[in-house]
Parts: sequence; structure tokens; C-alpha cells
Amino acid sequence: MEEPRLSFALMLSYLNRVLERVSDPRQPSNAQRYHLRDLVLGAFAVFYLQCPSFLEHQRQMQSRHGHNNAQRLFGVMTIPTPNQIKNVVDGVSAAVLLPVFRWVYQALAAQGFLTAYEVLDGQRLVGLDGTEYFSSAAIHCDQCSQRTHTSGQVSYHHDVILPVIVAPGQEPVISLMPEFIRPQDGAQKQV
Repeated sequence: MEEPRLSFALMLSYLNRVLERVSDPRQPSNAQRYHLRDLVLGAFAVFYLQCPSFLEHQRQMQSRHGHNNAQRLFGVMTIPTPNQIKNVVDGVSAAVLLPVFRWVYQALAAQGFLTAYEVLDGQRLVGLDGTEYFSSAAIHCDQCSQRTHTSGQVSYHHDVILPVIVAPGQEPVISLMPEFIRPQDGAQKQV
């Protein structure tokens, strides 16, 4: 059987397939207004569209017109706020999303999209980009790395290394399955 053509709808179905198996980190409560699926899809919509105010705009659109694009494009049934997303989604391990990367990568390979990224007799170049995406002197979690500054102050942070497939002449890059790199528990860095 031929694999379906890679499309936004297919990639979204991969994400939904994973979300069906994800455990909600919250304690069951009658006060829960948002399903975990809506929270994750809301976060995905913001990142996909690169628009931090997307969800607020969708709430206003729903209020004014009775419909919104978050539901139509991403399947978000109840539009959460950024704080609601952060408070719940932070409790979900990013590792649960790794199958989505694998499925998309396999579909790209099967449909020949990766051929344009082959160099030096069929090999692929992988670029690595590291970044610190969170830092605080007060707020931290069990997964935070810590840094002791020369002043003695301790700050907490999250770092990530992002591997991407690159090729000369190809402007888009293709993200690989991320591995979040952090020092061993208790390791500290001097600044």
C-alpha cells in the first residue's frame, strides 16, 4: 500500500495520534476547562504560525464571528490562554513527541523529499545549533541545569541542541529528532 502524500493534514494526524496516548499530568478535576489535546495543539499552532498573539486573535474571532481558524486549521476545540498552555504542557515530557519526528522523517524519505539534501555521493549534512531557551535565578525545575556565577549566585537554565539537515542551495532546513542535552544531575558550570 502506498503511503499517503505528506501534507499539513497528515503531519497534524501524526501529532493527534501521539496525543491520544499522552497522559494528562493534571489531577482529574471537574474544574478542568481544557483538554490536554487542545493545550498541545494550541501551543503547536502558535509555533507553527510563528505568531505569539494567534490564540488571542482566535478568541476574539470566535467571539465576534462564531468561528475561528484555530479550530478549522488545527482542531483546537476550546482556545486556551498562553499561561494555561504553559502550566499544563510544561508537565508533559517532550520525548512523547519523538514519534512525530520519526514519522515525518520517514515520509520525507519515502517520498523523495530528502534527495535534494544529498551531497557527496548521497550523504546528508547535519548542522547543529545550540541555544539556551530558559534562564532564571529564581524559577527552576528538576530538569534545569545550573550555573554558578563568579559572584556566587546560582542561575538555572535549559539548553537544547537542535540538529537539522542542511544542503547548499536549499533554504529550508529539516529538523531531526531532537535530543535534549544537559549536564549530568548535579553538574555545574562556572561562568
